[in-house]
Amino acid sequence: MDNELIDICNEIFKNLISQITMHLRFMDIALAKYIFVPNSTSIECDGIYLYYDPIYLIKTFKNNPNSLTRGYLHIVLHSVFRHQYLTFNCNRQLWNLACDIAVENMIIELNLDCMEIANSEEMNKEIDKLKSKINLLTAQKVYHYLQDELNSDQIKWLSDLFYFDDHSRWYSIRDITNSSTNLYGEESKDDPTKSGRNRFDNASHESDDPDDESKQDREESDDQNKPNDELSDQEIIKIKDSMKEWKEISEKIETDLETFSKEYGEQASSMVQSLARLNREKYNYTTFLRKFMTTGEKQMINDEEFDYVFYTYGLQLYKNMPLIESLEYKETKSIRDFVIAIDTSGSVSGEIVQSFLQKTYNIFQQRENFFNKFNIHIIQCDAQIQHDQKITSLSDFDHYIQNIEIHGLGGTDFRPVFNYVDELIMKKEFTDLEGLIYFTDGDGNYPKKQPDYLTAFVFLDKGNLVDAKVPSWAIKYILDEDEIINEQMVEEK
Repeated sequence: MDNELIDICNEIFKNLISQITMHLRFMDIALAKYIFVPNSTSIECDGIYLYYDPIYLIKTFKNNPNSLTRGYLHIVLHSVFRHQYLTFNCNRQLWNLACDIAVENMIIELNLDCMEIANSEEMNKEIDKLKSKINLLTAQKVYHYLQDELNSDQIKWLSDLFYFDDHSRWYSIRDITNSSTNLYGEESKDDPTKSGRNRFDNASHESDDPDDESKQDREESDDQNKPNDELSDQEIIKIKDSMKEWKEISEKIETDLETFSKEYGEQASSMVQSLARLNREKYNYTTFLRKFMTTGEKQMINDEEFDYVFYTYGLQLYKNMPLIESLEYKETKSIRDFVIAIDTSGSVSGEIVQSFLQKTYNIFQQRENFFNKFNIHIIQCDAQIQHDQKITSLSDFDHYIQNIEIHGLGGTDFRPVFNYVDELIMKKEFTDLEGLIYFTDGDGNYPKKQPDYLTAFVFLDKGNLVDAKVPSWAIKYILDEDEIINEQMVEEK
């Protein structure tokens, strides 16, 4: 390759970095992170190397410099939001488009003159349409929308409109960077060890089922997402180090934006919200619910403490008479007494409540998660107690979900539920109350006194959730609206 061409290209990259940094100082580290490698392709990036065609780069810079400036920021934002590491078993075409739309929305909001290109207006129109349907254009949210709402012709047209760089190299590293239980790369943290009692502070929800996609998407993704090349051990280590570095860069940018938020105002609002959602710690919802289970004995075969030696010896010695029978009781952690409180204030819809209960039920319905006898109260409450349903069987739980009626739709006050539960305890309604989960979408008045049972507030995040503060004795868990709606859609299919 001509060294003179490479030198020209290096100068072009320096120019792009300098120009963007002048407007976006908080992006300085991210912009200068890549190693530039001349290649025969147009332009693509794996988070470490940026591959480019020198002739393409020089011609584009000469004929349409704004396109290249915008494109470079487009690529860097992919890395900041770690899109190349979030590729899971998704439909590749939809995920590529969703990521492109997410970063282009942020570029549009930054409103920089050096980013204006010929099709800016057309992209703006499409972004506005999506914003009327989706409250925050993260790649995950856009992906779910594209799955259900657009046909193949629309997908292709949008893909051409928002395309800048090739994403093929993303899929050669997916098996290294993702486990099979993640939802499009959202991380899981099943060891909730944190200082203080609020062990789940800033936690978020992710899917518990790796098969949450439709059958069609899984079939399409099987062949699409196979690694393109075998990677050496050294390359694998480099990719994992890169993941860690981009996570640190992403967190630094979030901090800088929050510090200088007044300076950038609404221009970086989507970036701030998206980074906050990306960087907050995430915990598996199943693990979260297990914190409310208590240890006890259940009538079931205990294979763990069964002695096969004596059992088989008895069968050999006495034919059909084992020396030792299976233990009929097993010590396990399960649900016995529990309260689910539902905030039925005006901003919570019946569909959302039903989806939340369905997701909880899907975890609880596994036999090992309940004692043979259990007692669950599902309490609907706004500013006062509106309805209390006692559940003692899985069939009762299922019937309640399918026929739920929302009562209330007034204001929000958390205190009546705690007062009511205290009354139930005094009336011996509960043998040993393990805990209370309060599902809500906003702040309310909290009890001043810590209850005698474990309490968690599950906040519904519709994309604009302010960092809700809970008392020090309570657990906070954040659940995304689109994720529980998607859970309900999968259940119906």
